[in-house]
Parts: sequence; C-alpha cells; structure tokens
Amino acid sequence: MSVSYPDLKGRAYAITGAASGMGRETALLLAKQGANVGLLDITSPNAVAAEITKLVGGGHTHALSVDVTDAKAVDQAFKSIFETFGRLDGAANLAGTVGTMKYGQTHHGLENVTDEDWDFILKVNLDGVKNCLRSELRLMKGPGSIVNASSISGLAGNPYSTAYSSSKWAVIGLSKGAAGEAGSKGIRVNAIAPGIVITPLIKSLGEEEMKRTLISKVALGRVAQPEDIAKVIVFLMSNESGYISGSVINIDGGFSY
Repeated sequence: MSVSYPDLKGRAYAITGAASGMGRETALLLAKQGANVGLLDITSPNAVAAEITKLVGGGHTHALSVDVTDAKAVDQAFKSIFETFGRLDGAANLAGTVGTMKYGQTHHGLENVTDEDWDFILKVNLDGVKNCLRSELRLMKGPGSIVNASSISGLAGNPYSTAYSSSKWAVIGLSKGAAGEAGSKGIRVNAIAPGIVITPLIKSLGEEEMKRTLISKVALGRVAQPEDIAKVIVFLMSNESGYISGSVINIDGGFSY
C-alpha cells in the first residue's frame, strides 16, 4: 500500500472475519500503518497475528476466536481488546456468511428457502454486525470510525439469494441509523458494498460458474482481490475520510453501473 496515513499510528482497531479474505488484508494494512489490531474470527486468527508480528514486531495484535452471533462473547472480546490496547478507535465488521447457497441454484429461491438457512444468514450478517457495533459504541468514547460490510446485493435485489440480500440491505439501514446516533461523539459509521471479491466466502458459491457468468458484467473486467477492499476500509479509518459518515461506498469495479 503506497498511501500513508500517519494518523493511524498507535491507534487500536478491531476486525471481525480477520482470519481470511478482506479481514486479513485489512488487518495487515492497518498494522503496516502502525496501528494495533484486535483480530476476531470464528476460526482462530492466530496465523494472521503471526504474519503481523513478522511484519512489524510483537505487541501489536490481540487475537481471539469468537462467534459474532453470541452477544455475550462479542462483548467480552471487545472489552478484552480495549483492555489490551487501552483504547478502541474503530472497527471493521466484516464477518459474514452465504449459508448453504451456491451460485445459480434456484432451489435457494424464496419459495424453497428453509427457516434454518434464512435465520442463520440473518443472524450472522445482521445480528452479528449489530452485536459488534453495539459493543464498539459502548467502548468508543471519542472520535473514531466503524465500517460495516454490506454488499452490492444490499443495493439491488439478488434472485435466489433473498436471505443474503435482505441481510445486506439491513446492514445499510443499521449503519445509517448508527451514524446518526454516534455522530455527536465524533464517531463515523459507514457501510461498504463490495462486488465480486475472491475470498473463501465467494469461492464457496462455486467459483468457476461465477467467473463464467458474472465477470462479464464488471466494467473493469476482473474480480476484486481482498486488498482492493481493504484499501478503502483503511481510508475510511483514517482522518482523510473525516467528513464521510452514514454513507455506502460501492467497491465493485463498475458491476452496479
């Protein structure tokens, strides 16, 4: 990352979904900018913590396994990050799921979706963000920045993935409402709407089929890499984005044109 954000040095940020994909890249970029990073994931984020230690030395990470749907565990995890670094300046709430959905499978349409799959997707993608956001706002007393992961599916209805689309639309409403509540403390809240990003989550949809049918719709002619998204998140954490709040930032290569 060639851009430097000196104001991030010494600050502390929490990243959910930190073990892979966008979360991992965001954590690495923040650490390179001199920030301390709390790493949260349902699987162990210790490997990412080791990468950061190799890059910038020890003492800059706090890695915890946590299920974002467990509100008590989330609250304890964020308190632990706050106690470790003595502050919390922001967070990127990136943990998410598509449930059992596979790209192009019509049996995931609304007529056939099971209550179990619907509830699971909403619980991770919406309640999980709510749980994290609530804990973050309780700990952040001064200026800061929070970024929540929506999706281009949260900006336009996505056939045969109504649960996922609904959860990502809801994240936008949650983010905008939280921005209005937190603004008086100088805390900015924004949502990002990534397009097609090569992450484990996207690969679970059936990567080859996705490539054949979706990439042709991207104006730039390629899918995003996790770093493409991480760069925008780090910008939103920095003072350079100090007047951006309550916004939804498309990062889709022109997919939604």
